Amino acid sequence: MTNLPRGIRDALISALLLALSACGGEVPVNSPVPASVTVEHFSDRIRVHSGAATAEINLAPYRLSFAGAASTTPVASEAAQGGVFYERGDAVFQLTRVLADRTLADGVELTVDTTESKPATVSVRFITTRTLEVTVDPPSPESVTALGDKWDSPDDELIYGLTERLRDSKPISPGKIDIPIEDVQPVEVGSLNRRGESVEMYVRPTFAVYSPFYQSSHGYGLAVAGTAVGAFDIAKSDPHVLSFRFETGNAAASRRLQFHLFFGPEHATIVDEYTALTGRPFVPPAWAFLNWRWRDTLDIAAPAVLDGTPMNAQVVDDVTMFEALGIPAGIYHFDRPVLQGEFGFARFAWDEDRLPNPQEMLQALRRRGYHFTTWSGMWACGSGPDDNGTEAARLGYLAPRSTGTPKCADAGGTSFILDITNANMQQWWQGKLHDFIAAQALDGIKLDRGEEFIPSEATDIWHDGRTGREVRNDYPTIQAKIHHDALRSVRGDDFVLITRSAYTGTQRWSVVWGGDIPGSTQFGIAAGTELGLRSAIISQQRAAFMGFPIWGSDTGGYYEFKNREVFARWIEFSAFSGIMEIGGRGTHAPWDMDTDPNYDQQMIDIYKRYTQLRVTLNDYIVAAAHQAGETGLPVARPLVFAYRDDANVKDRWDEYLFGPDLLVAPVWKIGQRSREVYFPAGTWRSYWDRSQQYQGRASVTIDVPLDSIPVFVRGGAQVP
Repeated sequence: MTNLPRGIRDALISALLLALSACGGEVPVNSPVPASVTVEHFSDRIRVHSGAATAEINLAPYRLSFAGAASTTPVASEAAQGGVFYERGDAVFQLTRVLADRTLADGVELTVDTTESKPATVSVRFITTRTLEVTVDPPSPESVTALGDKWDSPDDELIYGLTERLRDSKPISPGKIDIPIEDVQPVEVGSLNRRGESVEMYVRPTFAVYSPFYQSSHGYGLAVAGTAVGAFDIAKSDPHVLSFRFETGNAAASRRLQFHLFFGPEHATIVDEYTALTGRPFVPPAWAFLNWRWRDTLDIAAPAVLDGTPMNAQVVDDVTMFEALGIPAGIYHFDRPVLQGEFGFARFAWDEDRLPNPQEMLQALRRRGYHFTTWSGMWACGSGPDDNGTEAARLGYLAPRSTGTPKCADAGGTSFILDITNANMQQWWQGKLHDFIAAQALDGIKLDRGEEFIPSEATDIWHDGRTGREVRNDYPTIQAKIHHDALRSVRGDDFVLITRSAYTGTQRWSVVWGGDIPGSTQFGIAAGTELGLRSAIISQQRAAFMGFPIWGSDTGGYYEFKNREVFARWIEFSAFSGIMEIGGRGTHAPWDMDTDPNYDQQMIDIYKRYTQLRVTLNDYIVAAAHQAGETGLPVARPLVFAYRDDANVKDRWDEYLFGPDLLVAPVWKIGQRSREVYFPAGTWRSYWDRSQQYQGRASVTIDVPLDSIPVFVRGGAQVP
């Protein structure tokens, strides 16, 4: 289709989207760049029309509001008491009144007085018919230390997005172990709605998908540009005001405030506009949506024999048990430490004490239909003569404040990382990755640990001149692009990249997973918990609002489950997630359970049933993923995406649509054997028994035996 004339191609695309929409899928169509924008001047205001949306600027005092073109009621308005502000040291200044204006082809440029009696410049322009770009250049920007804005937030407004983490909590040990305490000691908090919270924009491990972008139940979205550290106050300090504040830095772009408003009113339309601006999501090939198998550590031990060759005994155990039990092959992931040297990541060469006969091992996996991936991150490990750490130090490629001998350690230790802002370093690292990927025929990379050990102070000056406060949030995106480009240089489009840390734009280079979600507390050394699974159900939908449409989690918890029901319910949930990956600390294997019984036939049956189901549903999932790549529409969709006017689903986090036609109602509580399912408007049939039919809008109590997850098919849709 790409070779067709543009007019014919666009007509075909429009026809296809209309056809899909008629089949029940809510398909957004990104708005074109506006052919003409009209600007109207009144005595007290200026109105800018795009055809689909309207921006209105009150002149005295300056105040912006945003609405759909067909409505006179704004969906968003800057607060009457507040609005745009900037800080110079300890002093806070606000915009006051418009002094002059100049009409542009796509909007208006304003000269606006401030409370320090120095003019600011504000441009308000439509970059599509539904996306408004607002840029505020404060006076004397070189000495401005922060910028922000305040917006009215009525009591009935729900706010979605910003982070996958359920809420901010204190780091375990600030400056040493930056992991928030609730990441390892989860509590029963959070839903889709962020109202009443303060949310810091500072990427922290391990639930590390962030974006300064929210969607409102009133039908608009707002995204703050840039990567500097900031925070949102979502009607917490003032119950009727949503505000955000971001620091400035060394880059000129960081000394202005720029944000974008997106008019929906549908959430699918908002995310379409957002990803058109920040980058269409990366979509891996079809095989990447099969089940993943991995272990946190493949032990050094006596090898086992597979196909006549000694290999790592745990790999052999996985492969032979999958074959014996009828579990389908998918992706086998080799997590760190599997390479040579310090931290298992000092040189791009297999550790053959841990993985004897690696080429024969990979060939054995390939013969059985597996694809395989390995771990990477921007670490500079090892001080040996051939280690990456030594070479990076010699070439000057280390991040700021890297002193002494290069080394790597786990959380709480000292680790050297690479200066990702150095273009020469990027080429050097990509070259190493290219050669290893090509030599080993790797199918992809799991990108981990990129949000830790980043020098993040204002005094940390990186190679490109930015401060650590500017680079911190940009690190995940640059790291993902480096690995994406290396994989693409070898494999074309036939690869997968998955990362746990992300910020605005990372979706263009990688899919994501939800970090070290726990199946047991206190880094896995204390009691088991069901709350990790609960948080995963919410996190997948949080990511959906944020423009990260393909998401997965460590099934059973990275810190291994200590209750078999948690594993069972998580397998069922992961079968209806964007990525289904099973692994973490311990075995995560139904034939070698950490619970009683060790060889658990019921768990084997559940594991087998749902990994086989991924094969059955593969075409359906891939179709939804490609739609995500074209429009940002998530694979797992909060119900409010399709039923925005239904008050029963505005904050319903324990159900979602999987693709266009499956309603999923996961179970997360230990011991639960029934649950209430809410059916939105329309007719729904049980996926497991098509004779069972339900009519929305209604709630029905459904039996949920341990081996079953409630799933329902929309109307007359045909799902494999």
